[in-house]
Amino acid sequence: MIASAATSEPSQLDLPNALGFRRPKPEDILWARPILFEAERLGCEFCFGNIYAWCRKYGTEITQHSGFFLSRSIKQAIYCMPIGQGDLKDVIPLLSEDAKQRGAALRLYGLNAQDIPRLEEAYPGAFCIEKANPADFDFIYSQEDLATLAGKKFHQKRNHVARFMRECPGWFFEELTPALLDEVLEMEKTWAEQNAARNPEGFAEELEAFERSLRNFQTFGLRGALLRENGPGSRVIAFTMGEALSKYTFCTHYEKAYAEDYTGAYQMINRCFAEETLDGFELINREEDLGHEGLRKAKLSYHPTQVLEKYYATFHSQ
Repeated sequence: MIASAATSEPSQLDLPNALGFRRPKPEDILWARPILFEAERLGCEFCFGNIYAWCRKYGTEITQHSGFFLSRSIKQAIYCMPIGQGDLKDVIPLLSEDAKQRGAALRLYGLNAQDIPRLEEAYPGAFCIEKANPADFDFIYSQEDLATLAGKKFHQKRNHVARFMRECPGWFFEELTPALLDEVLEMEKTWAEQNAARNPEGFAEELEAFERSLRNFQTFGLRGALLRENGPGSRVIAFTMGEALSKYTFCTHYEKAYAEDYTGAYQMINRCFAEETLDGFELINREEDLGHEGLRKAKLSYHPTQVLEKYYATFHSQ
């Protein structure tokens, strides 16, 4: 067959890549995390373990330049807000050129309200700012609130915890170690199977991300915990896991419980984890609600100190 003379669009592999973007590797944490930690961001998209776990789904690639951590999604043609202590003028033109090579204007995500004046100062009037979908806003909590559940506003949460303790008197809390990873993976798979009808594609993607996280549990310094039904070695009925976002903020990425069989299991694992494992942090980011009304209601019921609004910025080169 004779090939057509018509030319096709170049693939991502054919496009220029002057900044050296590439798929993240576990060892990149050695240079990436110090930059991300120092920035003290609150958004979950700045956790390296989270970036790595979901990089296949979003086509995420990363690099470093002029002291900045840079990230882009080749599937969505979008770039993360540059994170670092350098001059934005050292990287914005390069990111804009990279986007141009892909036939798009530079579009940044993951901005918070403090980023907007920084961009305006560097490039007056050059960025069009728009608020992200509220489904992507992160829920930020006081560690003390989640650990103590003190006060009238947490009365119902304390009731759920009390019911769990009453109906599951042999419960056992255990911090996650490498020796226990197979057990929480088995629960994640079972939970996903039981709830597959709700979101089969989403749960399959989460399982892949979860497995990538577990394979790097120690490398990424992940922290987690589980609840057992009746003492050491008994059935795992809830677990949670996440990572430090900075020395002040922890980000919870995964949390599952057999809530229909064990009323109050979610409230119990949440409280115990905050109290026993996260006492060195001031804030806990429990991520977004993904637009699910029930999940949003549950997150609001824990009275966040902040619902972190996020923004997009589109660059119109001057």
